[in-house]
This record gives sequence, structure tokens and C-alpha cells, in this order.
Amino acid sequence: MKIFRIELDNEFEADVINSLFEEEKIPHTVVSHHSSAYDGLFQMTMGWGHVEIPEEFQEKAEKLMQSYKESLPE
Repeated sequence: MKIFRIELDNEFEADVINSLFEEEKIPHTVVSHHSSAYDGLFQMTMGWGHVEIPEEFQEKAEKLMQSYKESLPE
């Protein structure tokens, strides 16, 4: 099974996207780049984290992500 990633900016965004994907029954895994041993070093260099989605749900997931981003105040 091929997967693709969507980068996440922070924990709040991860929670929102997790809820949206669960509601739409999109299988996914949220991956944080945080490491207690390195005191967040990987988050500083790699970003907060990402969500992994099977390729067959890519279009639906990207549309949901775009709608979420557009709903944010500037």
C-alpha cells in the first residue's frame, strides 16, 4: 500500500485534521516529530509532524486540508 504525507504545523492542527479525517472515515496516522530525548530538536528541523494517508484517499484528504486552511483567519 502506498501512502502520502501532509505536513502539520502544530498539535492543534493535528487534532483538527485527526477529527476531520475520522469523521470522513479516512484511514490515517498522525506522526509527531517530537523526541523527549532530544528536547524537540527534530521538531525544530523537521516541523511539528505529519499525517500519513493511503494514496487512494489522497484527493479527499487534500480537499479537506485545503478547506481547513481556507477557514483559518489570516
